[in-house]
Amino acid sequence: MPDVATDLTTLGLDETKALFEQLQARLNAAKIAYLNNTLLDGQLVSYEHLAAIAKQVIRANYRLQEIQFGKVRLKLSVAKLIRRGR
Repeated sequence: MPDVATDLTTLGLDETKALFEQLQARLNAAKIAYLNNTLLDGQLVSYEHLAAIAKQVIRANYRLQEIQFGKVRLKLSVAKLIRRGR
């Protein structure tokens, strides 16, 4: 997985899809750890950490939409990603 600080404009469609899926899985794991007050990567997950992961997911999703559609068609928010049950 590329470093999160990597410029996403250099990634192609397949790499961006893979990164997006990995970040979604990481967000789901972080949500579970946050709700159960358990460790993730040896640390308790705070809301700030959870929000930072959600922002990474949003960034990757926006880049994926730009590649596929030429523009961002669906806006996401941190609150919706954290609240979402999937």
